[in-house]
Amino acid sequence: MAITTRWMGPGFDLVSGAHPMDRVFEQFFGYGPRTEEGGTPTHALPIDIVETDDAYELYATVAGVPEDGVEVTFDDGMLNLAVKAVPFQTQGKLIRQERPWGNWSRKLQLPKGVDSAGITAEFNNGVLAVSMPKAVKAQPLQIAIGVTDQAVKS
Repeated sequence: MAITTRWMGPGFDLVSGAHPMDRVFEQFFGYGPRTEEGGTPTHALPIDIVETDDAYELYATVAGVPEDGVEVTFDDGMLNLAVKAVPFQTQGKLIRQERPWGNWSRKLQLPKGVDSAGITAEFNNGVLAVSMPKAVKAQPLQIAIGVTDQAVKS
């Protein structure tokens, strides 16, 4: 029994052929552009963001990076994550290296409803967890209307 595939046209061939080429460049050059300081590669820092009723939770895997190699800052509505990983030190000849090293960074625009004073970050077993609590929303306030005893003069 022969398996046949339907030809989707020249446009499909161009798009589908780009994926293997992207993988080749990623493996050779790294996952992102090179930095200008020292030529170390800057890789993407994959993250997960979860919204709960009272906060946004961000998780980033930074396995193999010590706690002092991770920096979290907040400035003008932007959450900045910076990770610096050093290459593995070997005593012998390195045959193959697949673990990424270099600098990872992400800048995320936070929603306006985040309480920036309550942002916390924890580092545990190679996972960076950043909690960004939502600001308390202003509740509608019922204002009592007072009545005066003065008669209206005409």
